[in-house]
Amino acid sequence: MTMSESALLAELHAMLNDPDYDPVAAIVEGERKRGFHVIRPGEAAWFRIGDWKPESIASMYATTVRLVLIDAYRPGTGAFTRMIRDIEEIGGRPVVLEPTKEFAAMLKRRGWASKVTGKRTIERETIWRPK
Repeated sequence: MTMSESALLAELHAMLNDPDYDPVAAIVEGERKRGFHVIRPGEAAWFRIGDWKPESIASMYATTVRLVLIDAYRPGTGAFTRMIRDIEEIGGRPVVLEPTKEFAAMLKRRGWASKVTGKRTIERETIWRPK
């Protein structure tokens, strides 16, 4: 049974109005429920603790590295470039999920392409991959 879009929106509204709601914890839980291995800064050599704020989240399945929520301490100083290089050096395939408009523009300038995946509303996401 799938949840209707209106029921999903009502549930989202209730979550966001809950004073105990932790969006980072919710993202981690969502990635785990979907079967992905969650990685936080410092837990992998390519996810340097000095580059990424603690709330940053990546996840993996097979060789795909999902950059779910990344927030650099010093944007524009190469943290993202280093991370992508390091992921590719270990044979990983990086993808960025739902980037901000500005981040998506940067990805596009670097030759990345976007694709919407997932058939159901709850699974739908826009991912960006290097070409």
